[in-house]
Amino acid sequence: MKVMMALLKREWLEWQRVIIGAVAVITFLNLLALFSVNRGANHLNRELDEKGHIYIEDVVINDDDGEEESYSFDIRIDDDEVTVEIEGEDHEHWEEGQEKASIGIAYYLRFGLQGIFHLVLFLALFYFADAIYKERSDNSTLFYRSLPVSDHQVLASKIIAGMLGIIGLTYVLSLEFMIVSRLALWILGQPLKPIAVMFWNNIAFGSLLYDWLVYLIVSTTRLLPLALFLMLVSSWVRGRPLIIGIGGPILAGITFAIVFGSAGLLKTIFELFINLNKMISEQWMISDDYTGGSVELFGQFWGYLFTLETLFLLLVSGGMYATVTWLYRRNIPTA
Repeated sequence: MKVMMALLKREWLEWQRVIIGAVAVITFLNLLALFSVNRGANHLNRELDEKGHIYIEDVVINDDDGEEESYSFDIRIDDDEVTVEIEGEDHEHWEEGQEKASIGIAYYLRFGLQGIFHLVLFLALFYFADAIYKERSDNSTLFYRSLPVSDHQVLASKIIAGMLGIIGLTYVLSLEFMIVSRLALWILGQPLKPIAVMFWNNIAFGSLLYDWLVYLIVSTTRLLPLALFLMLVSSWVRGRPLIIGIGGPILAGITFAIVFGSAGLLKTIFELFINLNKMISEQWMISDDYTGGSVELFGQFWGYLFTLETLFLLLVSGGMYATVTWLYRRNIPTA
């Protein structure tokens, strides 16, 4: 156990600048967003004070089915109370669904969390593609293989560090995203703040945090074949591991589609990511007949972990791991 902890610490020391840098950049962008919210809130409140109302034209709203509806809002303040008049293509439908206003915040949280996860996956591509190649390029592979640790411990530390990094970094940035969003509502000020906070408080955040953590655990498990494929490329190629690891399968899929007139191979390559998004869509908990109260964004994801598809992915991962171990021991030199 001490050996594994030491190897994990080594991975952290090698990649801490990237992780801290990513957190710093996202935090800076969140602060800029708060600055923009503050400026917009001052403008809205100034117009409310001067004109007594704000008119917002042609707000396009998309639903999960891809349908678009356009509305215009006239926000008025009467005796310290805010009233909203809506004009749109389906005005009566909107009036019937005003009690569903919390759904807008739910969609905002859902897409924000997914966006953060995809950003972290993008960073993870660099980690796994460089995991072994970096050591091959400076000949440090020979040094680590001379230590009293097995090759399996070294490779396992890289896999575990990558998986924990995806889960941990996504979860930390997700918490920051929700905290910053809550601060943005506080910045709105009177009289819009109480209304926004009322809808915000309808979200079941305790359930959301638990479900989101489970989703990340299940997703990283199902992403294991992709991680091991990039490590396989990292242990074999003589240069450009990320370009070859990502561009190679895409180019092969495009070639297959052109030669055989079928995009089947290309669809198979991206099927894993499609399944990840499908998990979110299938567990999206807000129904069309929602009439207020506590809003749960997602259901349970544990069921996706115990499936034949997951078993198949683990078997494929086992084969890839065996290949990675074989190539790692050969210590193929880089260009």
